[in-house]
Amino acid sequence: MQTADGAWRVEVVRGGDTYWFRVVHAQNMIDWLDVANVERLLDQAGVDISQLNEVISPSAEGRLERHG
Repeated sequence: MQTADGAWRVEVVRGGDTYWFRVVHAQNMIDWLDVANVERLLDQAGVDISQLNEVISPSAEGRLERHG
């Protein structure tokens, strides 16, 4: 998910049976976050989490085209 201008991005990262969130802003990346920490971080930055839009990655888009 990301803001409309793409300045803030939240990614779900999966490693085996574990997943976590990553927040990316400019050249900064904060990794290994849970939902509460993502919400807190965005709130502190003045970003309304409800304004994030879903983004389909190019690799996921290809999978959707092949199976869709």
